[in-house]
Amino acid sequence: MTTKQSTADNELIQRKATTATKKRIGKSRSKLDTAVVTGKRPYIVGIGSSAGGLEALTNLITALPTDLGASYVVIQHLSPTHRSMMVQLLGRETAMAVLEIEDGAMPQADTIYVTPPSHNVTLTDGHFRLIEGPRQTTPRPSVNTFLTSLATCKGEDAIGVILSGTGSDGAAGMREVKAAGGFTFAQEPGSAKYSSMPQAAIDTGCVDAILPPESIATEIALITRTHGAVSLTPKPATAATSLKQLLMKVKQHTRIDFGGYKEGTVIRRIERRLAARRVNTLEDYLVLVERDTDELDRLCKDILISVTAFFRDHEAFEVLRASLKAMLQDKQPGDEIRLWVAGCATGEEAYTMAILLAELLGPNLAHYRIQIFATDIDMNALAIARRGSYNEAVLNDMDEELLNRYFNRSTGNHFEISRTLREMVVVARQDIIQDPPFLRL
Repeated sequence: MTTKQSTADNELIQRKATTATKKRIGKSRSKLDTAVVTGKRPYIVGIGSSAGGLEALTNLITALPTDLGASYVVIQHLSPTHRSMMVQLLGRETAMAVLEIEDGAMPQADTIYVTPPSHNVTLTDGHFRLIEGPRQTTPRPSVNTFLTSLATCKGEDAIGVILSGTGSDGAAGMREVKAAGGFTFAQEPGSAKYSSMPQAAIDTGCVDAILPPESIATEIALITRTHGAVSLTPKPATAATSLKQLLMKVKQHTRIDFGGYKEGTVIRRIERRLAARRVNTLEDYLVLVERDTDELDRLCKDILISVTAFFRDHEAFEVLRASLKAMLQDKQPGDEIRLWVAGCATGEEAYTMAILLAELLGPNLAHYRIQIFATDIDMNALAIARRGSYNEAVLNDMDEELLNRYFNRSTGNHFEISRTLREMVVVARQDIIQDPPFLRL
């Protein structure tokens, strides 16, 4: 074959590939328009991976149906100095369009988007925004950055997935997806070539299901197909009665009364569980919980969403620091200092308060009798708070000096709160609706 013939063949192949891609994009846009008209929920799935991720991505994408109406965003750690072949490699595994993300583009249905290697990406006002970070920033693209923006933009229509990889990128983002009411999945560590990333996500306690990639694809398909069909609002009279019955069962089983919660919030969480269990009505769900009482615990956990972080809202904690400083001016050595963190979840906020006091009092800390009451109604979250041991992913944003001063590295990638701070915090179950408050606060 002559060089001229080879060039012509390559050009022909390129044109065919381009035409095929355009056809797939056209179909995706048509499907997106159809989804909007029919009210089908426009899910966006954020998929984070790193080392060993290509194999996991291939298994996931191969198993995904091509007509779910969702958009998929792959955030794979890549070298900024090497040309990525991810688009071409994934394109071989599916009939869906596979595209590299362009700044300002709007996600289309049944399309897989790949983040370019030299950029981070966010979802802002429904459009992709590319951010070129400093050369020394690692890892990149950041899974946490995208998942956090996905949670903010899509809320309950966000799905987060963490596959094989080293490090802990994505764990903090999964917490945000969970807090926003989205669905979260992590690859089963035993099926991952490198288990650090999925394990870090699992350690946050915010992962809905831990499965091999193929099974994650099955769950995504079931959610997208079922959740759009489930709607309890506006609810018929029968649903109102069923809702009351369900909340009574939850109260009897967990001792938690959700009767005073905002009805809209509770209903959305119940809809989420109906979608996860593939049932379409409250009546069917009531039958399900009769034979599977553990589902009441899962529903309770979904309604509570025990998601928090150290110094979660920095501006708020700066204001709080100033208030504590003013309060301490009236205290003398030997005095009692009592604080109460209601709804402490897994304890990060309570220990943040302890850090603030330790910073403000400095070497005089031991001269005061400090008690910080950390309470919640979520027993699973309280168990984590009592241990005071946290994955390094949870501490990514912690100031390094504070980390070295108040935490001790324990097993693996976990850090434990120092004994001094741990002894300041009293962790207990307390229901602020039913139980009496603490005194002398």
